[in-house]
Amino acid sequence: MYQNHQTGSHEKVHFQQQPVESSRLSQQDSNVDELLKKVEQLLLEDTPDRALQLIAKSKIKSDWLKNATAVCQMRLGNYQVAIDIYRSILLTNGVFLRSDAPTVFKCNFAVALLLNKNIQGFDSALAAVRGADHPAISRLKTTVKDWKQKLTIWQKIQLVCGTHPNVPIELSFPPGDLH
Repeated sequence: MYQNHQTGSHEKVHFQQQPVESSRLSQQDSNVDELLKKVEQLLLEDTPDRALQLIAKSKIKSDWLKNATAVCQMRLGNYQVAIDIYRSILLTNGVFLRSDAPTVFKCNFAVALLLNKNIQGFDSALAAVRGADHPAISRLKTTVKDWKQKLTIWQKIQLVCGTHPNVPIELSFPPGDLH
């Protein structure tokens, strides 16, 4: 199980879709693709630290590699670092979620917020990907549904009243996806 053991800030981030030029999120070229495959293999071997070293050595600038870096940081428990990376590639004007960003980036951002105990931010980020098609969305929705089913009646009432019960939402999968 992946659970945050750190205390994070609980600021509310507003996720409104804002169109932005799509040139910043360019297509993956073959070097990025090749590097992502190596990173994915290292993550499967549960060596995110080695994956980070590989990314850093490459000196390739790509939002896809920033996503991979953030995934590695989440797997190492550095949730705030991952959040900061996602903010740099997903948010415009500080509070607007980029509409042209890949769904996987948005889902990973939601997971980083969740692991950093920013439940309001997690809920907002997850709501921003509604209607999109990605396996991570289904996993996250199932995780939240399973969590809600485990709550007591009083905790459910607390949730309905807008207060998040002090019960952690635990992931049953490694945080973050590369694709």
